[in-house]
Amino acid sequence: MTALPALDEDHHVHSVFSGDAVSSLDENVRAARRRGLRVICFADHVRRDSPWVADYTAAVAALRPVPGLDVVAGVEAKILDSQGHLDLPGQLPGVGRVLIADHQFPGQAGPVHPRDIQAQLAAGQRTAAEVVDGLITATAAALDQVAIPQLAHLFSLLPKMGLAEPQVPGPALAALAQAARRAGARLEVNEKWACPSPRTIRAFVAAGVPLVPSTDSHDCADIGRYQAVPELLSAAAASQVPG
Repeated sequence: MTALPALDEDHHVHSVFSGDAVSSLDENVRAARRRGLRVICFADHVRRDSPWVADYTAAVAALRPVPGLDVVAGVEAKILDSQGHLDLPGQLPGVGRVLIADHQFPGQAGPVHPRDIQAQLAAGQRTAAEVVDGLITATAAALDQVAIPQLAHLFSLLPKMGLAEPQVPGPALAALAQAARRAGARLEVNEKWACPSPRTIRAFVAAGVPLVPSTDSHDCADIGRYQAVPELLSAAAASQVPG
């Protein structure tokens, strides 16, 4: 396995622009500097009708330059459907990265709440293999929707639907990793959700996809503080390539 990513970076940080976070952009930057980080990537939630993207990226730009700290204006968008369409505004002025998130299951007609998928699985209306394949297919398609993608908390949706990462077949995992490499994507190793698994990390590294650490912080007190991430990375380094 290649060298582990440095943990003096945080590639998924929310600010008050997200609505569910408590820290301002400036508070987050000051916290990142106190902790000696070299990179902070903001990842505020957007939807197709979000009107504030230009104001947000302008506010991030106004903070630069920050000595010793690379400040990236990213946005986080959920996968909407099986075609991989993302919940993004048509224009993304100043956005340097798009984090692709599996917040709900990407169905043919739109997002489906994970509780509904779990109920359908219990009723025999869907199989686990169909759900996993649908998630993989939509995620791969979403990678082609944006210029600078990052896979955010990959597979965090699975346990919410009553499934688990070992149910992702090795060939499907390898195919998604190759799609990420072709798209020039990063794979985020996420502290908040403690995902993806070491098996998934190893598959993406084998495909040549760069890893980035993230806290998924909604409070500046959490920026750059890692416990699960180094454990996942160490376990991945000691594991075997999935088959």
